[in-house]
Amino acid sequence: MKFSLSKEKEEKCLFYKQSREHVRTVLASNYVEFRKSQFSSNTADNFNKLGVHCFYDEYNLLQEIEIFRPSFVSILDIDFLGKRKDELEKILSDLNIQYDSDDMGVIIEELGVSTISDKMNITECIYFNLLDSQYINLSL
Repeated sequence: MKFSLSKEKEEKCLFYKQSREHVRTVLASNYVEFRKSQFSSNTADNFNKLGVHCFYDEYNLLQEIEIFRPSFVSILDIDFLGKRKDELEKILSDLNIQYDSDDMGVIIEELGVSTISDKMNITECIYFNLLDSQYINLSL
Protein backbone atom coordinates (compact mmCIF):
# COMPACT_ATOMS: atom_id res chain seq x y z
CA MET A 1 0.00 0.00 0.00
CA LYS A 2 1.17 3.54 -0.71
CA PHE A 3 0.68 6.37 1.78
CA SER A 4 1.08 9.97 0.61
CA LEU A 5 1.24 13.02 2.87
CA SER A 6 -0.91 15.80 1.44
CA LYS A 7 -2.91 18.92 2.23
CA GLU A 8 -5.59 17.60 -0.14
CA LYS A 9 -8.08 15.01 1.12
CA GLU A 10 -8.76 12.03 -1.13
CA GLU A 11 -11.48 9.41 -0.75
CA LYS A 12 -9.30 6.94 1.18
CA CYS A 13 -7.28 8.82 3.77
CA LEU A 14 -6.22 9.02 7.39
CA PHE A 15 -6.26 12.27 9.34
CA TYR A 16 -5.90 13.84 12.78
CA LYS A 17 -8.70 12.98 15.21
CA GLN A 18 -10.26 10.42 12.88
CA SER A 19 -12.24 7.81 14.83
CA ARG A 20 -10.65 4.42 15.46
CA GLU A 21 -13.61 2.74 13.73
CA HIS A 22 -13.10 4.84 10.61
CA VAL A 23 -9.33 4.17 10.58
CA ARG A 24 -10.03 0.44 10.71
CA THR A 25 -12.55 0.75 7.88
CA VAL A 26 -10.16 2.76 5.70
CA LEU A 27 -7.22 0.38 6.23
CA ALA A 28 -9.47 -2.68 5.76
CA SER A 29 -6.90 -5.11 7.13
CA ASN A 30 -6.56 -7.38 10.15
CA TYR A 31 -5.23 -5.66 13.26
CA VAL A 32 -4.18 -6.43 16.81
CA GLU A 33 -4.51 -3.95 19.66
CA PHE A 34 -1.40 -3.33 21.79
CA ARG A 35 -0.05 -0.87 24.34
CA LYS A 36 3.04 1.06 23.27
CA SER A 37 4.13 1.34 26.90
CA GLN A 38 2.79 0.89 30.40
CA PHE A 39 2.06 4.63 30.43
CA SER A 40 -0.13 4.60 27.30
CA SER A 41 -3.58 6.10 27.89
CA ASN A 42 -5.10 3.80 25.26
CA THR A 43 -4.28 0.85 23.06
CA ALA A 44 -2.89 1.23 19.55
CA ASP A 45 -3.68 -0.82 16.44
CA ASN A 46 -1.04 -2.92 14.69
CA PHE A 47 -1.98 -3.54 11.05
CA ASN A 48 0.92 -5.96 10.64
CA LYS A 49 0.23 -6.98 7.03
CA LEU A 50 0.42 -3.29 6.01
CA GLY A 51 3.30 -2.35 8.32
CA VAL A 52 1.20 0.30 10.07
CA HIS A 53 0.73 1.25 13.74
CA CYS A 54 -2.04 3.74 14.62
CA PHE A 55 -2.08 5.52 17.98
CA TYR A 56 -5.20 7.03 19.56
CA ASP A 57 -6.03 9.34 22.43
CA GLU A 58 -8.30 8.37 25.32
CA TYR A 59 -11.34 9.16 23.11
CA ASN A 60 -10.22 6.73 20.36
CA LEU A 61 -9.25 9.57 18.01
CA LEU A 62 -6.20 9.16 15.77
CA GLN A 63 -3.10 11.07 16.91
CA GLU A 64 -0.02 9.36 15.43
CA ILE A 65 0.92 6.80 12.80
CA GLU A 66 4.05 4.71 12.21
CA ILE A 67 4.57 3.14 8.80
CA PHE A 68 7.09 0.41 7.89
CA ARG A 69 7.72 -1.74 4.82
CA PRO A 70 6.04 -3.40 2.96
CA SER A 71 4.19 -0.09 2.54
CA PHE A 72 5.53 2.93 0.68
CA VAL A 73 5.48 6.46 2.11
CA SER A 74 5.52 9.43 -0.24
CA ILE A 75 6.42 12.78 1.32
CA LEU A 76 7.21 15.68 -1.02
CA ASP A 77 6.78 13.12 -3.86
CA ILE A 78 9.68 11.04 -2.48
CA ASP A 79 9.43 7.51 -1.05
CA PHE A 80 11.24 7.97 2.26
CA LEU A 81 11.32 4.30 3.32
CA GLY A 82 14.54 2.54 2.38
CA LYS A 83 16.46 5.78 1.78
CA ARG A 84 19.74 6.44 3.60
CA LYS A 85 19.58 9.19 6.22
CA ASP A 86 22.27 11.25 4.46
CA GLU A 87 20.38 10.89 1.18
CA LEU A 88 17.21 12.28 2.80
CA GLU A 89 19.20 15.13 4.32
CA LYS A 90 20.56 16.06 0.89
CA ILE A 91 17.11 15.90 -0.72
CA LEU A 92 15.60 18.07 2.02
CA SER A 93 18.46 20.57 1.79
CA ASP A 94 18.11 20.76 -2.00
CA LEU A 95 14.37 21.46 -1.55
CA ASN A 96 15.09 24.09 1.15
CA ILE A 97 13.03 22.12 3.68
CA GLN A 98 14.04 22.78 7.28
CA TYR A 99 14.85 19.63 9.24
CA ASP A 100 16.77 18.41 12.26
CA SER A 101 18.83 15.26 12.39
CA ASP A 102 19.86 13.02 15.26
CA ASP A 103 21.14 9.48 15.81
CA MET A 104 17.69 8.04 15.14
CA GLY A 105 16.86 9.82 11.89
CA VAL A 106 15.49 13.03 10.42
CA ILE A 107 12.80 15.29 11.91
CA ILE A 108 10.73 17.61 9.72
CA GLU A 109 8.82 19.51 12.38
CA GLU A 110 6.71 21.64 10.02
CA LEU A 111 5.27 18.44 8.52
CA GLY A 112 5.00 16.49 11.79
CA VAL A 113 7.27 13.81 10.31
CA SER A 114 10.17 11.87 11.82
CA THR A 115 12.16 9.02 10.34
CA ILE A 116 13.72 6.14 12.22
CA SER A 117 16.87 4.63 10.74
CA ASP A 118 18.47 1.25 11.38
CA LYS A 119 22.14 0.65 12.30
CA MET A 120 23.16 1.19 8.67
CA ASN A 121 21.28 4.54 8.54
CA ILE A 122 18.58 3.15 6.24
CA THR A 123 15.12 4.60 6.93
CA GLU A 124 12.96 1.78 8.27
CA CYS A 125 10.03 3.71 9.75
CA ILE A 126 8.16 6.96 9.15
CA TYR A 127 6.44 8.49 12.16
CA PHE A 128 3.61 10.99 11.68
CA ASN A 129 2.59 13.24 14.56
CA LEU A 130 -0.56 14.28 12.74
CA LEU A 131 -1.45 17.93 12.26
CA ASP A 132 -4.90 19.44 11.65
CA SER A 133 -4.35 20.38 8.02
CA GLN A 134 -2.77 17.12 6.84
CA TYR A 135 -4.08 13.99 5.21
CA ILE A 136 -2.38 10.70 4.58
CA ASN A 137 -3.95 9.46 1.38
CA LEU A 138 -3.94 5.74 0.55
CA SER A 139 -3.63 3.93 -2.74
CA LEU A 140 -2.81 0.38 -3.79
